[in-house]
Amino acid sequence: MMRLILAFGITFLLFTNISAQDTIRLQRKPQVILRSWYPEFKEFPELKVGETKILFTIIPDLKDTFIRDNDINLVPVNGLLEIVETEKSNQYLVKVSKAESKYIEFEIWFDLGNFTILLKKNSHWEDVRNVYPFKDNRIMIQKIRLKVAK
Repeated sequence: MMRLILAFGITFLLFTNISAQDTIRLQRKPQVILRSWYPEFKEFPELKVGETKILFTIIPDLKDTFIRDNDINLVPVNGLLEIVETEKSNQYLVKVSKAESKYIEFEIWFDLGNFTILLKKNSHWEDVRNVYPFKDNRIMIQKIRLKVAK
């Protein structure tokens, strides 16, 4: 009888601990930074029509969490451009073919994976799926505009 109670107790503790590791609590809304890679290393770089630029995403608020390398998709809102994901995590080759505006806007879609992310809002913890637009286990964490030079 004592072994059964001990086995049940250990199993309960193991599953409770695993469940707690799948929940991430953030004190504020995370901000996304789009940076360019070689030959210039700039935050929120200017794009040029006809040129390919290497961009990568950084979310400083998630750098010390288990989800820092979760997949992020860049979805263009305006302009005609080609986005190819590279082998590196959250790095893209971006080429603007045509832009009718001075800015290209990107929606940043973050894959939640198997994690639950809670965001502190008015002293309460709220699931990010209720805070951000949510689709296909991804949240649209932010919109970013980059200037286009012709």
